[in-house]
Amino acid sequence: MKKFISHAKINLGLNIISKREDGYHNIETIFYPIELNDVLEFTITDNFSIQCNDLSIPTDEKNLIYKARNILSDFIGKELNVKVALEKNIPSFAGLGGGSSNAATTLIALNEIFDLKLTQFDLLELASKIGSDVPFFILNQPAFAEGRGEILTPLPKLKLNYKILVIVPEVKVSTAWAYSNFKKSNKKIDLRLIQTKDDFEHYKDLITNDFETIVFSEFPQIKMIKDQLIKFGAIFSLLSGSGSAVYGFFPENFDLMEIKTHFTNYKVFEY
Repeated sequence: MKKFISHAKINLGLNIISKREDGYHNIETIFYPIELNDVLEFTITDNFSIQCNDLSIPTDEKNLIYKARNILSDFIGKELNVKVALEKNIPSFAGLGGGSSNAATTLIALNEIFDLKLTQFDLLELASKIGSDVPFFILNQPAFAEGRGEILTPLPKLKLNYKILVIVPEVKVSTAWAYSNFKKSNKKIDLRLIQTKDDFEHYKDLITNDFETIVFSEFPQIKMIKDQLIKFGAIFSLLSGSGSAVYGFFPENFDLMEIKTHFTNYKVFEY
């Protein structure tokens, strides 16, 4: 039995560039890992199975953990049978990448547990077959992403020492729905310009997420969360991915206790 941590992410901006011939979209974004995480516990068994503390999470082929295991098994030509106990803390349909992170963590874990000796490049290649943002969670460090989100440029100097408040309402936002309703980009800045915290602070007022127009129009309460975070002192706030999570950055010495009392009807995470 071995435990692995599976981190969430937020997006520092998200520009939808164009629709691709394969039906996906080319995007530009900065993926940034946060401390919010799931825990995956792996035990070698005779058959593959997934158990989860959250009964709303599928434990069959719909779960990306399943897909990750199957892709890896096919790649090496060997059945990799484990029982995966998933402690789910990252909300689903929130734009925080929980499912993708679980898939990447599964690749990393099985490579280690079965001593497969696959390189990071191998894992990144396999991850890209699972989902657009799965490769990022193999790296699990700040990165500029383009293409479908799978082409990554690490940003080792981008360290943001803010307090982060993540607010997740009960509403679930489908990424497929959000993309299907996209019409025009609000891009104001080339996100490649953001390499450091100083860059972020210089350009933060120009950073946008193209999903906000779509999601805020359909779900006004999500826009209200962003408006409130700014009102209460956030120096920056944005929808993460296609939502429904909204995050705010606050100065390190900021007391978030009182602010959190305004969001008692939502899931609130502080880091």
